[in-house]
Amino acid sequence: MEAQGERLLQDLVNQEKNLVAKVEEARDQARSIVEEADAEAGRILDEARGRADALARQEADRGAQEAEATRADMVQAAREAAARLEAEARAGKEDGVALVMQRVLP
Repeated sequence: MEAQGERLLQDLVNQEKNLVAKVEEARDQARSIVEEADAEAGRILDEARGRADALARQEADRGAQEAEATRADMVQAAREAAARLEAEARAGKEDGVALVMQRVLP
């Protein structure tokens, strides 16, 4: 009877060791899963940052192109206005000279 009790006790000890080993194995697996998840999250975050940076550069380039186009349009409009004013000034000068000549030389 005592031998049977010893055997049962030894079986319980072996089962406990097996359970402890399984718990350790489960902890190791959990740690590995968490590490893999952290690494994957890092990769995803880096990829998202890269895409966000690329999008920001594209938008900045587009904004710069639009600003340059607007500037070119404004410069062209200013040149056209200056040319009109110059033409009007020339016409006014000719009319002024003609009027002075009429009054000076009757």
